[in-house]
Amino acid sequence: MNVAVIFYSLYGDTAALAAAVAEGAEQAGATVRLRQIADLAAPQERWRTSERIRALREHLACVPVARRDDLLWADGIALGSPARYGTMSAELRRFLDGARQLSGDLAGKVASVFCSPSPIAGAQRAALQAMIVSLLSHGVLVQPPARAAMDPPDTAARRGGPPRASSGELDLTLARALGGRLALTGQQTRR
Repeated sequence: MNVAVIFYSLYGDTAALAAAVAEGAEQAGATVRLRQIADLAAPQERWRTSERIRALREHLACVPVARRDDLLWADGIALGSPARYGTMSAELRRFLDGARQLSGDLAGKVASVFCSPSPIAGAQRAALQAMIVSLLSHGVLVQPPARAAMDPPDTAARRGGPPRASSGELDLTLARALGGRLALTGQQTRR
């Protein structure tokens, strides 16, 4: 089972989730390609002066840039993006739009999505749904993210359940589980 984990990250949250998804898929026995999406334009001045962005760029220097061949290689695909005002990043959108000619070649592959949290109510859910719709146009079989990954932290408490922690650890745990489920589902669909 081959899994491609493809993501765009500006500040590092989505990159951390992508690494956890890849780890979960590897633990489930998959061969994994972790790939980042290239920036749309040359770094802006604020990117050069932001220590956080500069450190992330240095950290991700060893992660190859995603190519269409990564989609063809994979049996399972995990896409990650920041929640940009309720939609996926423009960088991920460009990558998916550039892969349109592969739609028939991706039919039957299993895919899932993940995104980093957003302070804007409903933005994370909308971004995940936008990625799912884009994947459906490529003919993939979508494995939706866990319900807990789509609920804002205080929703579980209002339903009477335990509140979600605001730390990244819970998100990374969910991401590892997503990677594991993707690998196992992909193995079952290959039979």
